[in-house]
Amino acid sequence: MSDTLLDITYRERHHLIAHLAAIYPSVMVLNADEDAPDWPVIYITLPTGQISWHIARRDMDLFHHVPVGEATWDRHSVEDKYERLDAHTRELAKPPPVA
Repeated sequence: MSDTLLDITYRERHHLIAHLAAIYPSVMVLNADEDAPDWPVIYITLPTGQISWHIARRDMDLFHHVPVGEATWDRHSVEDKYERLDAHTRELAKPPPVA
């Protein structure tokens, strides 16, 4: 069975999410979304707020380091998620202060 472009794209995205989940506090919630019960949700807490993604079960091998538990979705939208991620990226990318 060959992977579809969508499967490959999700896999690439999941590698990056797994990396973020290794750096920041994170939890995997099974059955978090009643509309997508087969897609666990990874919640990551950045200094700028909560971000989350649904994860395809076929890519769960990337997330063995993320504890399974409970989290409360703070109702962030997709736009909120990427604003938080971008804000934190800007903070990380700032040059160090000149002494």
